[in-house]
Amino acid sequence: MEGISCKQKIRGKMNHLTNTETKIGKYVLDNYDSVLTSNITELAEKAGVSDASVVRFCKSLGYKGYQDFKINAARDILPKEKHLNPSLEPSDDMGTICKKIFSTEVAVLDRTLAGLDLDAVERAAHMIRNAEKIVVFGSGGSLLVGKDAQHKFLKIGIQVYVYEDVDMQLMASSLMKEGEVALCISHSGCNSNVVNCMKNAAENGAGRIALVSQGKTPVSKNADVVLYTASEETIFKSESVSTRIAQLAIMDSLVAIAAFQDYEDSYQAIQQTRKATSQNKY
Repeated sequence: MEGISCKQKIRGKMNHLTNTETKIGKYVLDNYDSVLTSNITELAEKAGVSDASVVRFCKSLGYKGYQDFKINAARDILPKEKHLNPSLEPSDDMGTICKKIFSTEVAVLDRTLAGLDLDAVERAAHMIRNAEKIVVFGSGGSLLVGKDAQHKFLKIGIQVYVYEDVDMQLMASSLMKEGEVALCISHSGCNSNVVNCMKNAAENGAGRIALVSQGKTPVSKNADVVLYTASEETIFKSESVSTRIAQLAIMDSLVAIAAFQDYEDSYQAIQQTRKATSQNKY
């Protein structure tokens, strides 16, 4: 079935789908462009079905899941030169490319700050400052944001644990307990491993902080506190480079707020960690 568009697949399979899957198929065909900018939870809500039904619909079409469906559906409407970054043109010179990239990142930072829930930020910083243990859950670029946060929190005396292996993350989440905090980072908000880790942590009473993009997502639904970042308008929001900047800015804010909640201890940790690393510098 290589070369057959998603629209053709949906129309061709319509008589073989369940009633619920047919409902999703009709909604997708009637709202194709908006569907491609929706995450799985948003599509499920708009179509009046469950997240699991959307996954089953995608698999009925021969795709591995919703993200695989979107990747293939994007080929129907998005020119291949737009898959790297929709704002760029092949004819753009280096100066134009840099200007567009910088402008996009500044705009995303501004929109993230404008939409920031300061009460949620304060609650998250308080949870982090008082946690007996903090474990980061995420993958890809989101995990890199977590590793950056680990480095900065350690400077102020807050120990954060980061595991790159998925199985290690699941194991760590299953051993979390009350008084500990799961710091869950997923820009798309649809990372199944992160959701599973959050559920494991919740079963034992651990707190959960989520850092996701704006909108309803499986990750945000499982969190105690949710912090949102903006992103450029693109089908593959999970690949947004500019949003990493916004995620890092929120993490930097949390580090600073947590530090000033007990600045004397933070100051001592800063001096100790600075002294410990000074031997590696000329």
